[in-house]
Amino acid sequence: MGDDPGRARLVAGADERLRERIKELGCLYAVARIAQTQDLGLEPMLVAIVRTLPQGWQHPDDLWVSLQLDGHEYGTRKSGPTLQQHIQVESEVRGTLAVGYPEDRTQGPGPQFLTEEEQLLERLAIEVATIVERQEKRERQRLFEARMQQQDRLNVLGELTAGIAHELNTPLGNVLGYAELLMAGEVDKERRDDLQRIIDSALTGREVVKRLMYFSCEMPSQFRMQDLNGVVAGVLRLLHRQVEKARLVLRTDLSKTLPKVRIDRVQVEQVITNLVLNAVAATAPGGELLVSTEAKDGAVYLCVEDTGQGIAPEHIRKIFQPFFTTKPPGVGTGLGLSVVHGIIKGHGGDISVESRSGKGTAFTITLPVE
Repeated sequence: MGDDPGRARLVAGADERLRERIKELGCLYAVARIAQTQDLGLEPMLVAIVRTLPQGWQHPDDLWVSLQLDGHEYGTRKSGPTLQQHIQVESEVRGTLAVGYPEDRTQGPGPQFLTEEEQLLERLAIEVATIVERQEKRERQRLFEARMQQQDRLNVLGELTAGIAHELNTPLGNVLGYAELLMAGEVDKERRDDLQRIIDSALTGREVVKRLMYFSCEMPSQFRMQDLNGVVAGVLRLLHRQVEKARLVLRTDLSKTLPKVRIDRVQVEQVITNLVLNAVAATAPGGELLVSTEAKDGAVYLCVEDTGQGIAPEHIRKIFQPFFTTKPPGVGTGLGLSVVHGIIKGHGGDISVESRSGKGTAFTITLPVE
């Protein structure tokens, strides 16, 4: 009978260890189930893991969990006894997984953390790293497929726009030619005004066709070493009337030491025209328009900046897409900035945009210097 209490303690201890192992296995199983919800996205998965982890520890009601990844924290880290493991993704430490108990918690008999719990946290950190790596690979694959689909659409669109441009060119040329012939022999003022409207509309149509041909790469390029300041000044002289009509203040800051760049003058004039007219359309009367150039780091920079309404954050990524426009139907074609983007890329350059809603927008073009 003397051995009965000892045997009872052994049985109770075995039962306790078994319950703890079941809790740990249940925790690992729950995390594995969360890993299968990959369509929810990484952040909801991490939040679910933080909520699930306490069930694997001795005192789940008191345990706090903190998961830190790339500067973001899920859960709350507190002071007190702590276990911690690094989250290592593809040999790079990206964060930590930590658990602990508050300092004011009354400690019961036995250690705060079991050896098995240390091993559990290590396995969980590996599981989290695996989830992160798998999700990032899925996202890279998704982006790659989206880019390929976009490229396919652009190729088809380029072929369609080339055909449309050629089909429109001939009738527009006929309309323009006959209208000019009628204008030459017309003396009645009202009829001359009507003919001028026809001519202006035909010229607008030809401008759209030209943009379509630029977009579809149907316009032959003629690259020459050019003074970019001269190109800018020439365009601004032509657009001076539109700027004045919009009652804007036009300022220029053109570098006097700007090296020449190898460009197609006609195409770059098209780029500057598009950017300036977009700035004019986006800026209320009394606003300012600044066109500047500078040379640094082996490149020439051209900036067109306005004090207009700015571009909404959700539109920034779309502005260079063909046919994307925020203008009302019939006002914009959505080709201007896509043409600008294509021309600059064809020159081996780059274009970027910075915008603050209600404050203005700045487009910066970078062209390499040979």
